[in-house]
Amino acid sequence: MRIFIIWPFEKPETHLLFSELEKNSHEIVYWVGNRKDEKYKSAKTIFHDHYDAWVGVPPKELAEERFDPPAEELINKMYRTESIILTMMNKHFEGKCVDERKNLYYDMLGYWHGVLNKLKPEAIIFSRPPHPAHSYIIYELAQLLKIKTIVFDGTLIAGRMIWMNNIWQGSRALQERIAANRDKKFTIEDLNKDIQLYLKISFDDIWPSNIKYLRKRGSLRNKVKMVAKSVKNLTIFKRVFFYIYKLFRNNIQKEYHFFVNHRPDLSKKFIYAPLGFQPECTTSPLGSIFVNQILMIKILASALPKDWVIYVKEHPAQWASFGLNYIDYRYRGYYEQIAKIKNVQLVPIKMDSFNLIKKSQAVATVSGTPAWEAVLRQKPALVFGYPWFKDCLAIFKINSPESCRSAIKKIVDGFRPERDIIINYLKCIEQASITSTYCFIDDRLQANLKITIQDCVNDMLTVINRELNDA
Repeated sequence: MRIFIIWPFEKPETHLLFSELEKNSHEIVYWVGNRKDEKYKSAKTIFHDHYDAWVGVPPKELAEERFDPPAEELINKMYRTESIILTMMNKHFEGKCVDERKNLYYDMLGYWHGVLNKLKPEAIIFSRPPHPAHSYIIYELAQLLKIKTIVFDGTLIAGRMIWMNNIWQGSRALQERIAANRDKKFTIEDLNKDIQLYLKISFDDIWPSNIKYLRKRGSLRNKVKMVAKSVKNLTIFKRVFFYIYKLFRNNIQKEYHFFVNHRPDLSKKFIYAPLGFQPECTTSPLGSIFVNQILMIKILASALPKDWVIYVKEHPAQWASFGLNYIDYRYRGYYEQIAKIKNVQLVPIKMDSFNLIKKSQAVATVSGTPAWEAVLRQKPALVFGYPWFKDCLAIFKINSPESCRSAIKKIVDGFRPERDIIINYLKCIEQASITSTYCFIDDRLQANLKITIQDCVNDMLTVINRELNDA
């Protein structure tokens, strides 16, 4: 079968998996990947560097190809994609106006539409939900052109990975297990040992490794590296000048602290609404329209009981990554808009998120981890996006003021996620997932579980072959 691979990970699994796919008589026609991995491609494969694809630079094999620009009919069919892409371009295309972004989008749309029609893949495999602009365009074009898609997605659970054919519909295998197990009563002892260990560790209230990584971006070590690089390329004086300038002028952290309630009353009834880190896959594309997190907060506020408040907290890694700078996702006046919404208060970024979850009446996120952490603690969760855990029967899926009012009414009336439902969902995850060494969120779990790269590749290959045979 002729396949495209959108797989930018530089991991040992990558080389082994691709070799096994070709042994199984699959032809990898096109590979968007990491430049360091190009040496592993076969002679028949067109290799496209992930970062070149991101900015619209074609691979050398197609550098002279002139594909037609997109027609009005195609653009009209892709309006939803265009809307998501224009916001997705807040990453890597910062500061470009709408017309510039549209021109870039039309160029990419024309290129990838031409490539798919020229090379005619029968399936496209994504290593994760598509969130750079080029990979999301490829995904939506594949849906339009009826090309089979297989999208892998990591969960928080014991390095387990699910797969889907449609990122908006979710994992069919998981949904089938949920339906089949709906009336069953599983206990913790019925779960595999890896999930039992995950469940035990989940209540330690310790940040998982992915959050620690994001926070390290602003660590002293990284700052020293940045200074050393600035000295080497002679930009140190310019950087120091602008840093001091921003310290004394308005900056993103000053704006937040100006509007924050430094002593929020946790005895009040409140919904905890932590902001998601941006730019990231959890909000774009998986947040859909709620990539605009202010819209989420406004819908929450419209459904809020009179004596309740909403406590909004910035993501702990947001400033570690961007410092004092405003960015397209956190523009000047962003926090002011949130603070002006009735019954909404910003709380200090250093407040303990786990404590806020415990003291809240409910947790609301686009697609972020705190919603899942809340459910594990039998706390109601409202989710606006399309995360891997959206199908858990203990979660309220919100897409409108009406659905939000309905969910909050049930919470006011005493709804709490039942432990049996959570255990049942974990069992469904166990039955509808595979384990991958690059999906571990918690280092402590990986250290305790003996999983080989070959085992992971065999599991992925089994899934891919089964899905391709169903194409």
